[in-house]
Amino acid sequence: ALPDLMELVIEPAAGVLGPAFPRDPQRQPRTAEAWQAVAVAAAELDRAAGVLEQPGWSLGRAEWLRAVGELREGSRAGGEAARLRDAGRLASAAQRLQVACDGCHAHYAPTLR
Repeated sequence: ALPDLMELVIEPAAGVLGPAFPRDPQRQPRTAEAWQAVAVAAAELDRAAGVLEQPGWSLGRAEWLRAVGELREGSRAGGEAARLRDAGRLASAAQRLQVACDGCHAHYAPTLR
């Protein structure tokens, strides 16, 4: 179920990328282990996007597929930032993910915003 996917995969993975926001530069990854955690989290978000694109989840809804596409783009950008160890790119990816999450929650779960 979607709440399980959110609780077990998406929220923890997004939490790893979230501290990279420019508003808190002291929490950006600085060690190889921290960058690896970002890469793993980005891969998990990308896999979750793949699950959410499946017909059983999307039901052909254009808005749903758009939101999932934004999740996928942000997660892949986060993975690339981790590969390059580029804090600026990571901050941009984290912002893209925040926009994706906010947009999806506004449409599908407004009480969770």
